[in-house]
Amino acid sequence: MTLDTRWEDVDTLLQRNSRTKNEKLIHAVQQIAEARFKYPTPEHASYRAYVNLPDVTMAVQAGRDELAPEIVVVERINTGDTELRITASVVDIEQVNEAEAQRHWACFAQIPDQAFYLYVPVGYGARAKQICRRLKIRPEGFRTWRTTPRGFEVNDISGPPGAFDALMPGFVRRALATP
Repeated sequence: MTLDTRWEDVDTLLQRNSRTKNEKLIHAVQQIAEARFKYPTPEHASYRAYVNLPDVTMAVQAGRDELAPEIVVVERINTGDTELRITASVVDIEQVNEAEAQRHWACFAQIPDQAFYLYVPVGYGARAKQICRRLKIRPEGFRTWRTTPRGFEVNDISGPPGAFDALMPGFVRRALATP
């Protein structure tokens, strides 16, 4: 791209490369782990949180598959064993799609006896909810994340679907839904 044409094609100029995409996602995962999964705490002294980016530190066995969600929380039991309590998937803008949902989110959500949380960039919550609804993926909760001038921000945008959601008319559900 020459100096004369770069102002004509702003989209090309603003495209992120793979290095900056990875750095942003790694930073987001680390910030979310610090903000929401800072274990052990006085209430949960036996819990430990592990971050699997940039390197896998705690994989999860799900049947024959070994999975590596971005954040894993386990409880260390007195016998020396560990039990999985929470998994969290943190995705970037490009990863909020059905292929990613089928490949990763569905696998994480189907692990028994644990809570799965999905973290998407701000503005992509409604799209992530639609994808999960269409593919029948049921996270324990949806969260959004973003970097602001005042720091990193994580927001809860909903919990799991309630029992009365099926009884409400569609227009009421859409009016009450948080994007």
